[in-house]
Amino acid sequence: MKVLVNCYACSPYMGSEPGMGWNFVKTLAPYHELHIITESKFQSDLEQYFSENPKEKDKFHFYFIQKERHKTLRKIWPPSYYWFYKRWQLKAYELAKKIDAIEHFDIVHQLNMVGYREPGYLYKLDKPFVWGPMGGFNVTPWILLPTMGTKGMVFYGMRNIINIWQMKHSSRVSEAVRNSAAIITATKDDHDAVLKLWNKENTVIPEVGFQNMETCNILKREGKLKICWSGLHIPRKSLNLLFEALANMPYKNEVELHVIGEGECTSKWKCMAEHLGLTNIIWHGWVEKKDALRIMQQSHLFVITSLSDATSTVLLEALSLGLPVIATNHLGFANVVTTDCGIKIDLHNHKQVIMDFASAISKVCKDESFRLQLANGAKKRADDFSWEGKAMMINKIYREIVNI
Repeated sequence: MKVLVNCYACSPYMGSEPGMGWNFVKTLAPYHELHIITESKFQSDLEQYFSENPKEKDKFHFYFIQKERHKTLRKIWPPSYYWFYKRWQLKAYELAKKIDAIEHFDIVHQLNMVGYREPGYLYKLDKPFVWGPMGGFNVTPWILLPTMGTKGMVFYGMRNIINIWQMKHSSRVSEAVRNSAAIITATKDDHDAVLKLWNKENTVIPEVGFQNMETCNILKREGKLKICWSGLHIPRKSLNLLFEALANMPYKNEVELHVIGEGECTSKWKCMAEHLGLTNIIWHGWVEKKDALRIMQQSHLFVITSLSDATSTVLLEALSLGLPVIATNHLGFANVVTTDCGIKIDLHNHKQVIMDFASAISKVCKDESFRLQLANGAKKRADDFSWEGKAMMINKIYREIVNI
């Protein structure tokens, strides 16, 4: 079939949304003729990839549209991003109409960004419309907002209020859902939200996947337990919760923490770690993806403390590297992490979260056979989230829509 894909972010060399977009279209390409609209800042990455892999170039038809940006305004008011993103989606719709007049698509697919707030406009075309994976219906736990600091508490508190209002009152989101032939949601919570809000059946396909790392051997512990944490240093990632947990561990001197990433909270978190007497921390800052994977591969445990995310790519990378995962029992993490590959931390109150993280890390620290059992379970769990498997599921949805 001929399929038009709105894939705002698409790069073979990046993680998060750009990597997600690329992996979906790459694994769908063998099934269909894909025409892909993406943002022009990813053009150089795609051109580089196709110059290195010329045999793959004919599988794809890319169209590039530049998005307007206002960096100063975004610093003052981060949600202003959506004003310019919406304009880009309108341009994508106008281009889509022109391309469809020539190509006559069988299906149109709004692929990313994942957030439900901006459904684009492809649903206005007289074509079967697929939307997803989409999500973002989560509400950051109110009781833990104070742990994010004043700025984080205000921002994510307002986000919660706006999110609850938008879920119920966004007419364009409702219109896109009603006019869709199929909805794909990123998590079970998102699935339930769509069903509750619009009585619309949908299919859960997590927005993240993993690259096969068959050559990776599970690392046996020698010396300190090496823990890896990776992500932007922003309030919602809540690295401070891990610091508090480590400070409450009886085995904290047997632990070495490797922190990947940086951001607005880096200085504050470094001061906090020093104040708590946590000296066994290696701050790697931003590193290239291959170096981040190497740091992870040399670790024994991966910890996720985020209070507001969908399902992070790094979670699947950790599992595929054979790393047990301790994560918040929240959002997409709750769907992916099982008792066979990790430990989930419920979010009832601040003290409980800290003590449960400390207890979970202590259990892994003092029982190497248990950690190795989880590590083997992690590699097996990663197999459930291969990009090829996701492409097969989407291909099945496409075929059911057009009755093939």
